[in-house]
Order: sequence, then structure tokens, then C-alpha cells
Amino acid sequence: MLDARSAAALFSPSKLTQARQMLAITRAELARRAGVSAASISQYEAGTMRPRPTTMAELALVLNVPLAFLTESRERTPLPTVDTSFFRSLRRTTQRDRERATAYAGLLAQLVAEIERRVTLPAFSPMPDLALDPDDDPEAAEAAARTVRSLWQLGDRPVSHAVRLIERRGVIVARLPLSNDVDAFSWVSGPRPLVLLGDDKRNFERSRFDTAHELAHILLHAADPEPAHPRMERQAHRFSGALLIPAEAIEQEWPRGRWDWNQLVRIKQHWGISIGALLIRGRDLDLISVAAYQSKMKYMSRMGWRRREPGTQLPPEQPDLLNQAIGLLEQNGTTLEAVAEAGNLLGADALLDRLCLSPRSPLRIDP
Repeated sequence: MLDARSAAALFSPSKLTQARQMLAITRAELARRAGVSAASISQYEAGTMRPRPTTMAELALVLNVPLAFLTESRERTPLPTVDTSFFRSLRRTTQRDRERATAYAGLLAQLVAEIERRVTLPAFSPMPDLALDPDDDPEAAEAAARTVRSLWQLGDRPVSHAVRLIERRGVIVARLPLSNDVDAFSWVSGPRPLVLLGDDKRNFERSRFDTAHELAHILLHAADPEPAHPRMERQAHRFSGALLIPAEAIEQEWPRGRWDWNQLVRIKQHWGISIGALLIRGRDLDLISVAAYQSKMKYMSRMGWRRREPGTQLPPEQPDLLNQAIGLLEQNGTTLEAVAEAGNLLGADALLDRLCLSPRSPLRIDP
């Protein structure tokens, strides 16, 4: 058991920031609860001053983490920040929500680093030839999606499981508690990319689109992350739609003559892409005019389909790679708690619980 004096000697400024942001409180609020000045908290987090042992113990108590959590890990895994992560909008999300989300992502990155000391996960291979500049035409993102479908041998078939598809390529996917205005985000600045999906979004098609959208940022924009960049977001949307349903397929199946909503429902259920996203694809590929697109989106709003589309309602896809890795660890006598303790991650119970909800099985690469 680490005492306060030893913990103070090993104090990590970034872990203090991470613990505070996971709790979604400001420096001023932490200072008030811990009985120190706001300037002191700023100096602790900046690394210009180290807390005394008694203050260290009080900070751990307020933040509801063990003392060890606030100390340096044996391997300093780069931590996600708002500036190095891809968020869709800076207007719809608060700074506090974004910081909380990236703090959870940092904890996940640290846990993955500890797991990889013990289990070999699928390798991630960047595709530098796919990198796009924000000024590139969205058609370039369409072409990138065609390339990925070819390289990953998807043929002319629907993507059977979008989450497993990218997990097999070495991307870590998790469902975590995000705010209502953060559907998903990704982080590409560490040794292995992360995709974080909201665990309270219960829409199958929307979740698949989110997964493909974040994959676009990983493959197209990793060299220069910029949250909520409008052109990058448009490219990611175009890539996502093209990955889920190629242009040739939607052109062949698109309603001809009199408009048929039932045909869009059939396309939706076969390809696993929402009617709303299909309409956007139709507009982008000039299958319908901009005016017709706007008219049909208004009709969907009147019918309440923007909230709940017609057709079979399926549960969102669930990540499986980490659960399998943890299952393999446990088969070999290593508990998740032991892994967390080795990385000074104990106290992150809410995150660890959410990562391990599904039954665990031996690690396999192919689904």
C-alpha cells in the first residue's frame, strides 16, 4: 500500500488532471473541496509545484481514487486531449464534456498499454496513401472508401459488423459514458488509435455510421488532428457513407420512377445504413436534387422518422476485442484488477466495469 509521502514523491501532474476531468469538475471546484488555492491546483497540474503528502491524500479522497492513481505509471502512455481528438462539433459540446470524454479515453489508452504487455492484439497498420488535406474534394474521401473496401476484401457485400471490422485491423473500440451531445470521437495520436462510442445511443444504423466516420479520421486525417474541422467532417461523412454502401450498389437499388419509401427501408436493412444517410448519399451522388433531398428530409421530420425510422430496430454493435483479451488474461490467471493495479489505474471502476459487460471468450482475430 502506497503511503502519502511516497505518493507525493511520485506525483503525476497529468494523472491529477485526468482524475479531475473524469469527475467533470473545474480546478476551482477541486481547490475548494481539497482546501487549497485554485492557483495551487493550476501549479500542480502544470508540474511547477508538487503537492505535500497531506494535500496528496486529500486530493485522492476528493477525486475518489487511490493515492497510486495520482502517480506516474511505469510507461508514460501519451494521453488524449481535446486538441488531439476528433469531435464533430465544438458548438454542441461543452469544454467540460469534451475534457471528460478525453480523460476516459486516456484511461482506456493506459489500460490497453498494460494489456498489451501480456496479450498480443491485432496490429494496426496506417495507410499513409489515403491521407487527405482538408481542402481536398469530398470525392477524394469517396475514392478512399473504395480503396479500403478493396484492400479489406469487402467486395460488393454489406459490412456485416462495422465495429468488428475495424477491431480486426487493430483499432481499439469501446462504449463509454459520453454526454448526449457527443455521439462518438476518436484519438489517433497514440501508439494505437481509439474509437469511443457513446454507450447510451441505442440506434444500430447510427452507431455503424459513427464507427465508419471515426475510421475515416483515423485513416484520412491522423497526420494533423483538428477537432470539428468542417471540411474534415464532410470528408468523414462521405467516407462513412461510401464504406457502408458503395456508389454502384446504391445507384442500382435506388427507387426509379415514383418515389418508394419502402424501397429505402429495404436498402437500409440490407446494408445497415439509415434512411437519412441514404438520402445524403443520394444527394451526394446526384440521384436526387438538393430540393428533393430537402423535401424528403422535411417529410421524415413530420413523420417523426428523424428520431425513429421505420424498419426493424436492432441493438447497436458491441466491441469485443478487449473483452476477449481480458478473457485470455483471466484464463492464464491474471485478473483485470491486477492489470489495472500494475498500471496505477485502480479507482477507475466505472470505466473498467463498462469495458467488461459482455461475456469474455478466448482471443480470436476473425469474428
